[in-house]
Amino acid sequence: MAIEKLNQIEVDGWECRKLPPQLSRRFDFGSYSQTRSFLDDLADLSEAIGNYPNLHFAKEFVTVTISAADDGPLQDSELKFATQVNDLAAKYS
Repeated sequence: MAIEKLNQIEVDGWECRKLPPQLSRRFDFGSYSQTRSFLDDLADLSEAIGNYPNLHFAKEFVTVTISAADDGPLQDSELKFATQVNDLAAKYS
């Protein structure tokens, strides 16, 4: 899916940036333990599918940024990964 079409599709809670093409979302948690568990689960998911997002985290939040592969437009695989990350985070809310 090209970035031009991405503006017509909503990935729940994710912000779409055009330059560089990426999706970004902050997830807030109630404790450090939840944050750490989310990060561990996210690492397992990333290893399983081969998509490694950029992360910024602190005690009770994680910001996940999914960039387009090879500096091209965002593809369906990045949108699917964002949805999978949403599902992971839902376990901790």
